[in-house]
Formats: sequence, structure tokens, C-alpha cells
Amino acid sequence: MAIPVPITRSNDLSAGLSIHLFLPIPPAPPPAFVPAIEIPIPHGWPPGESAGKVQKTTTVFVNGKNVMLDQHDCGPVIPQITIPPVNSLFPTQLCKSKRGVAMTSFSVRMNGKTTACTGLWPPLPLLACGEPVSLPATFTFTNMCVNVHVGASWADLIGAIGTIVGTMAGDYLTFKMPDEKLNPWIELGIGVLGAEITFLAILVASSFQHRMDPRYPLRADTKIKIPGNVEIKISYSSDSTDTVNNPQKIAISIEKKWEDKHKSRAASVGASGEYTWDAGGDKAKEGFKGQVGGAGAVPGFSAKVTAGGEYHPDAADEQRAKLTFKKDEATPFGSASHQTDYNPGAPEDRGWSSKAEQVAKGSSGERRTTTVSHPDGSRTVTVVENKDGKVRITSRREPGASTLPPDQPGHGHATSRTVDTAGSGIWGPPL
Repeated sequence: MAIPVPITRSNDLSAGLSIHLFLPIPPAPPPAFVPAIEIPIPHGWPPGESAGKVQKTTTVFVNGKNVMLDQHDCGPVIPQITIPPVNSLFPTQLCKSKRGVAMTSFSVRMNGKTTACTGLWPPLPLLACGEPVSLPATFTFTNMCVNVHVGASWADLIGAIGTIVGTMAGDYLTFKMPDEKLNPWIELGIGVLGAEITFLAILVASSFQHRMDPRYPLRADTKIKIPGNVEIKISYSSDSTDTVNNPQKIAISIEKKWEDKHKSRAASVGASGEYTWDAGGDKAKEGFKGQVGGAGAVPGFSAKVTAGGEYHPDAADEQRAKLTFKKDEATPFGSASHQTDYNPGAPEDRGWSSKAEQVAKGSSGERRTTTVSHPDGSRTVTVVENKDGKVRITSRREPGASTLPPDQPGHGHATSRTVDTAGSGIWGPPL
């Protein structure tokens, strides 16, 4: 039976409680753990947007607002007030803050990702930053009256519990007091132990999900922090009966970070690899992917550059290999990205394509412009303008006759349409 859960929009507010270290000004006694209030902020939190943490729809809107998705995190610079409030550790806590989604609706996907489930009723918390562990005591409280719901199952709830337990266990085992120094081997051992517990907690929860509904994959996600501020992430998914939507794959990434004392400025380099062996028979998705890149962030600005490649041994010649170069930039006022692809198996002079996207944000909404340059030299420009609760989509093809969005009949000049985003009921099939 499905549990109706209101969707979470980018303007919905969340707030709650957590625990943080407290150190008076000037420092006197040793740091102590005290309660903290998580100040209300919208899910589309501008610093989180600029850091790339906010995950939301780009073509699906409710009441003119984006819908939050899997792996969404409100990100850094979330105000938190400890009790007592005069805390010398506040700058550090501000810059490493988080407020992430713990539960999603498996049966409802938007823009390729499962839909976030948060709210006061049913009580579905966000996992907020805290010390020594993250706490599930922060809730979205402004989506109670939304008339658009998604269907969540008991299996979704079990998965969320596994994620919360695994994250809290990993946080507890790897937590260090400020300026605490550990032997590198001891630090490595603690990191491996924390990663193993997180891995097992998520794997056990996904095993219960799979038994309840075999469409759920057996999955496990974990990360290992090793000395030198290096982080290794491992993700595994298999045995779903619906491999079209849940491919069987394993992914590994490694990242080296440099941060200042307050974690307000950061830079990183990293590499990742992924192998997919069953994507529902789609040979163009089965095979190897890999990328290397670097990123940097300062307050209000982040940038990332990556170069990658993929190889699909059983795909058709024109889909077998691809090289990709991508650049992303983001600020609280907008973002820009540009991706260039080269397909060596395509016919001569038809191997290059690109996609550029610009997002401009204002007080009344945002404007997203996507330009796709096709291998044949033509371009498709799509503008999604989300303003004052109304969504207008304009699409045109250059050169040649303009085209309309796929669900609009007709031909001729570029056409715009206003989308009524109000709705009700449960989206997607109940589980």
C-alpha cells in the first residue's frame, strides 16, 4: 500500500534541532556538546545551489517551483544557533553544514531521479549536520498543504532507516574533537571500520527492500576517509528485476581535498570509474565509464572541470565510444555549464556535439536556457522561464524550421506555452 507523501518544493522551509560542539569566547573550558537550533531555510538554498549540493527538477514544476530529488542537500552556510549562542566554533560549523534527504519515492522518478520525501506528516526528517553524529531531527514544515503527492512504500521507509543508521554510525566512529591528532594508522583503521558499518547497514536495509519488492536492487554505498584528506567512495547495485530503471553496476571514486581551517575555501582533484553490466538490454549503457577532474570553491562561487570517456563493447559502432569534456560554474545568482562530446565511431564530420546551459535566478523565478549543437550542425535552443508561479517553455531549431516541444502539435515559428502546475493525488503507480 502506498503512503501519500507531499512533494518538497524548492521554496519549502525546513528547520529542526541538532547537537553541536560549543566553545565559549574567549576559550575557557574544553569544548562540550550542546543543543542547537537549525534555522529555517528554503530547500533551494543559494549557497547550496552554488556548491552543487541542491538536487532539483529542471523540467517538472509544482506551483511554479522545482521539486527536490534524491541526494539533495541544502548545503553549506546554514545558520545554526547553539545554546548558549556565543560559540567560537560557529564559523567552522557554518561552512560544513548540511541538511540532506534521507528518503525518496522509488516508484516516482523526475528527470531520471527518485523523488525526495520530507515533511511533518508522515514524519519524514532530513539528516542535518551535528556532532558527534548527524541527527534526523529537522523537518520540512511548509509542504503540509501541498495538493501534489507521491506514493511512498514501507520499503522506501526501510531504505531511509538504513541510510540514517549507517550515516550516524559512520559519523560517530570517525568523529574527532577539534585539533585532535591521531596516529595515521589508527585514523585509517577507524575510517575503514566506519565505512564497513555504513556499507553493512545500507546493504541489510536494501536486502529487506528487495524481499518486499524484487524491483528494488540490492545496493550498498559507503565512503572511506584516509589520512591526507583523501576520500574513497564505493557504490554497488544489483539483482533488481527492473534493470531498465535500476542497472546493475559498481562505481568507485577517489578524491583529494584541500581546505582552509574553517572549510570556507576548498579545492579538490579526483577520478572515478563505473562499470555497468546489465541495463535492461540497452547495450549503449552497458560498459565502462571514467573521468578525472578538479574543482574549487570559495564563498558564493564554485567551479568544476572534468574530462571523461566511456566504452560500450557490445553497442553499435556509432555508440561504442565517447569522449566528454565539461565545465561548470555556479553562484547564488545562477549557473553555467558547457559540455562537449566526441564520438570517434560516428561518420566523418559527424562526431562532435555539445550542450550549453545557463540559469539566471531572480527574486520572482529563474530562466534556464539550454542550447544543444547536433552532429549535423543544427542547434536546438530551449528556454524554460519559471516566473511568478507560471512556467513558459520555448523551443526552436536552428537552422531550418522551428520546432515545438514534443507534446505540442503543429509546426512553424518557435512557440511558447504556459504550464498549469497545480495538481492533486498521487503521482506514479502505488507499490
